[in-house]
Amino acid sequence: MKKIILLLSVVIVFSTLQAQNEYKLMHDPEAKKILDKLSLKTKSYKTVRIKFSYTIENIKEDFVETHKGYAFMKGQKYKLIIPGTEIFSNGKTVWRYLKDAEEITISEPSKDDESILNPAKLFTIYQNGFKYKYIGEETVNNTKFDIIDLFSEKPAKKNYSRIRLKINKSKNIIASIKTFGKTGSNFIVDVLEFKPNIKISDKLFILDKNKYPSDIEIIDARD
Repeated sequence: MKKIILLLSVVIVFSTLQAQNEYKLMHDPEAKKILDKLSLKTKSYKTVRIKFSYTIENIKEDFVETHKGYAFMKGQKYKLIIPGTEIFSNGKTVWRYLKDAEEITISEPSKDDESILNPAKLFTIYQNGFKYKYIGEETVNNTKFDIIDLFSEKPAKKNYSRIRLKINKSKNIIASIKTFGKTGSNFIVDVLEFKPNIKISDKLFILDKNKYPSDIEIIDARD
C-alpha cells in the first residue's frame, strides 16, 4: 500500500511540474510583455507599407530561393505583390491574381489562414492559437532584437514545428518571421522597409478589371 501511495505521489508531482511547465510556455511573462507591446503599437497604425524579402529554404535538398515583394495594409484591407502573384482584399472579398495561369480567383477571407505572406496576419499571427516562449536577445550590426518562438496549440495539424519572431527592440516592429517546417523546408520573411501611416487609397484593395488582360479568366470560388 505504501508503494502505491508513493507511486501516486510521484505521478502527481510529475504531472504538476509538467502542467506548470506547459503553463509557463503558454504564458511566458517576458514574451507576453513584448508581444502585448508589439500588438498595441501595431494597432495604432492607420496604414502600413512594407517592402520585404521571402526565402524558401530546403535543408535536405540544400536549396535556397529568395524573392522580394510589397505589402500594403489598411485595417483589415491588404494587398500583397510578389513576382507573378497579387493577393488583395477589402476585408470582405479576396482576389488572387496568378500571372502565369492568366486567372483571378475570388474567395472569402479565411479565419484559419495562418500564412505569413498574408499581410493581415503578418504582424498579428501570434495573437490566437499559439503558445509562446522568450528565447533571448540578439544583436546584429549594433541593433538589438528580441527573439520569441511560437508553438501552435494544435501541432499535429500543422506542417511546421514552430515560428520564430525577431522583433526590433528600439522600433518595436517585427523584423523577421521564420517557420520551421517539419520536413526540413523553412520559410522566412525579412522586413526590408517599414513605413506606417502613409496615404493609401481604398481603390488599391479592390479588383479593377481594366488593369488586367481583357481575356483573363475569373473564377468565383465563393459559396
